[in-house]
Amino acid sequence: CVNGTAKTLERMAQEAYGDRVDGIHCFVHPYGCSQLGEDHKDTQKLLASMVRHPNAGAVLVLSLGCENNNVNEFKKVLGNYNPNRVKFLITQDVEDEVEAGMRLLDELTAYAATFKRQTVDASELVIGLKCGGSDGLSGITANPLLGSASDLLARHGGTTLLTEVPEMFGAETILMDRCKDEATFRKAVDLINNFKEYFIRHGQEVYENPSPGNKAGGITTLVEKAMGNIKKMGTSPVQGVLKLGERPPHPGLWIVDNRANGPDPVNLAGFAMAGASATVFSTGRGSPVGSPVMPVVKLTGNPHTYAKMPGLMDFNAGVVVDGADIGETGRALYDLLLEVAGGRPTRSEENGDYEFSIPYEEAR
Repeated sequence: CVNGTAKTLERMAQEAYGDRVDGIHCFVHPYGCSQLGEDHKDTQKLLASMVRHPNAGAVLVLSLGCENNNVNEFKKVLGNYNPNRVKFLITQDVEDEVEAGMRLLDELTAYAATFKRQTVDASELVIGLKCGGSDGLSGITANPLLGSASDLLARHGGTTLLTEVPEMFGAETILMDRCKDEATFRKAVDLINNFKEYFIRHGQEVYENPSPGNKAGGITTLVEKAMGNIKKMGTSPVQGVLKLGERPPHPGLWIVDNRANGPDPVNLAGFAMAGASATVFSTGRGSPVGSPVMPVVKLTGNPHTYAKMPGLMDFNAGVVVDGADIGETGRALYDLLLEVAGGRPTRSEENGDYEFSIPYEEAR
């Protein structure tokens, strides 16, 4: 109900205060009103994760006032917060919501402008590993390249996140063999089996490739997709399985249950909930997708896709097809990640692509 107000405030604040900060963005969504049970809790968890995300310099939480997820209820989920960094506006409580919002955004952008860049260790990075719109080269070039960069980050003490659980079907034993201990193994088994049971309940073939784009790109079965998908994890052991909204308690490779069958914006939101600094997204067929609070570095292992979509792609993994070494090219991708973490804008940021989708219980 307040999405229109949010868009108005975004436009006006960008014009008035945009020179103070990297950007002012509103992230609209249709949830928070008339939701019940787990759906309602998931919406609250995701929005709270967005507010707490370290990439957000300052946050205005906009509310109509009469929704289930009203400010008083939301604050219970959010917990402690810095009132200089996070402010709330209930539009039903003010005479002019735009004037009130602009006043708060003036204060918030002034606060965010006080931050200065400083050098931090690469071990602080949390990177999501994502693939979508795959083709026959994704599992041969781009995804192994992601695995190489993931291993480099692991050697520097960083953290990587892997999701897209249904796209592990057929390669799950490889994944399970990499679990660090029996408890992690059991959690991985439960995660895979729960998704398979969801497929079966809805009369779907567990190993059938459901994506027309994947099929057109040359991938014949979900098993073939899975064999490419797990290459993103590199050679690191699996440290654990995170539920939706949980953050990794220590560095390493983690599996994230984003409670989604594969939609890219939903999985990106799940990474944001897990505290990802950025996500690397390999796409064989190309995609403009971005994310609200973290950069999305898009690469393709298909040189034709890279040449066709220079305005969407950040990195050409297709050089591997022409004989480039995966390890050396993985190092170049790792270096690009460091640049992006240091402030270099990605294509999706330059294009204003900030898709925002909230996972919900019926996705499972």
